Amino acid sequence: MLFDSITSYADTGNFDGRSIFQGMGFMICQTLLFVAAWKAIDSYVSHNGPIAQARTFTFLNSWAYSAASFVLMILIASPSHEKTARSLYHASKFWEYIDVLGVRAGGGLIDLHFAFHHLTTPYLSYVRVVLHSDGWRVLAMLNTLHHGLMYAYFGGAGLLRPALEVTGTIQLVVGISGEAWMLWARLGKAEEVVWPHAVGLGLLSSYLVLWVRDVRMRRRQHVGDGQSSTKEE
Repeated sequence: MLFDSITSYADTGNFDGRSIFQGMGFMICQTLLFVAAWKAIDSYVSHNGPIAQARTFTFLNSWAYSAASFVLMILIASPSHEKTARSLYHASKFWEYIDVLGVRAGGGLIDLHFAFHHLTTPYLSYVRVVLHSDGWRVLAMLNTLHHGLMYAYFGGAGLLRPALEVTGTIQLVVGISGEAWMLWARLGKAEEVVWPHAVGLGLLSSYLVLWVRDVRMRRRQHVGDGQSSTKEE
């Protein structure tokens, strides 16, 4: 059902206002459901402590998501599977909700970057992959590579830690540069659609600001690998 909802709004080359509105209605509803689940778990943990086996579940989910990310990266690289890859890439952003819920269920805290990123990336992929896919493949491949490494790290592959700052920075810089270039190239042209690139540029720039903030905080505080709840998105 979720997959059908996503594919029904795939980019057809034009922007039908009614379809966009219907799709955004679905997006808002799923966000409200996620926030409700998050608040319910937060309330439970605040009063009763961490949920038993939540950390084990999050550990297993990290390895599953890491493997899925690498498979998805290969699929994205195949032009013959573009529509499927775009739909699955968008769907993967809903899977990341499990990470937030699992971390909180295990007693971890959800910081600003972690919360903002997971709340907004489904909208970024909806606008820049489902509705308007121009130039989507490069950033999506870098993003799935980063997530594959990152979730393997959260699953216990500590040796990957140094690579995460590199892949995390590269994906954002490349994404921002690409959106800025496409936005600039289309400005002033009556038949060109520019708002998806403006949305992408705004969100990716916000992620970069939060990302740099987190990197500086980790370095300053010398947070140990097992102590940080910050996700290196």
